[in-house]
Amino acid sequence: MKLTSIFMIKVATIWTMVLLALSATAQGRLTRESIELSQAGQHEKAREKIELAIASGEGMDPLTWYVKAYVLKSIFVEQEGRHPDSQSRTESIAAAMESARLDPEGRVAARREPLLSFLADTHLEDANHALAMSQPGDAHLSRDHFDAYVRINQHLQPNWDATPDAVLLEQQLAEYAFVQAETQEQAQAGPWFKWGQVCYQNAIAQRHDAFRSEYNLAVHTYNQGVRQFKTAEDDLDAVDTALKMAAVLWAEAAEGLESAIALDPKQRNGYEALTIVSEALLNQDRIAWCKANLAELGKR
Repeated sequence: MKLTSIFMIKVATIWTMVLLALSATAQGRLTRESIELSQAGQHEKAREKIELAIASGEGMDPLTWYVKAYVLKSIFVEQEGRHPDSQSRTESIAAAMESARLDPEGRVAARREPLLSFLADTHLEDANHALAMSQPGDAHLSRDHFDAYVRINQHLQPNWDATPDAVLLEQQLAEYAFVQAETQEQAQAGPWFKWGQVCYQNAIAQRHDAFRSEYNLAVHTYNQGVRQFKTAEDDLDAVDTALKMAAVLWAEAAEGLESAIALDPKQRNGYEALTIVSEALLNQDRIAWCKANLAELGKR
């Protein structure tokens, strides 16, 4: 709690300093009045004033639109507590984008870009927080916030690559799904398990951090097979069927681990995990191959 409070005080201090600088450079009377109201903490009145400014000739000034973005950002942070469904944040981003459109020379860029970066980061935080609200086949809350984060960053840097963050989001969704599969569906590979597979496959398809995704997916697939087999251990009539179903998952896990090893043959954990899976499948040749590679890595 203390760390959060100190952070918010520092952020508020920075924005206040920006506001003081703005009041000295604002061109329009209504815009200056909006700044003064916001500086005094009267954000709703500041919002009303800046709307009047925009409706007047001051609406052609990119600084006026930046002030609107600033006022709405203040409402989002100070009055709404950074609520993930904030309309004020959405409008603040739109106002900042309009400021950019009216400012091809970048006269207000030094002020506008930190504000947009801050708002982008809040969307990324909300994307992470919304992971726990995802359901099999549906992670629209996380992805909507992530898409907003991407749009802002690509506006700020047209060549910005979203792939690393996009892959991380899919990996996090997959891990959440597999935790749910373990705690809620120990008897079968149900919707949560299948959803975890889909999310890791989405990550793999983006060809970034692929070893981690392939390896983790394979390990979770193996573990799901183990859980299914153990569930049927006390039921002699079901044990043969359970073993066959588990063997299908273990074969998938072995294939995934082989793909992971192909991506990075120097990772010991790939061979170690494949050894365990191969023991479950009684694949002595593959066990020997893994041990030979582990021995070779040990010499380096």
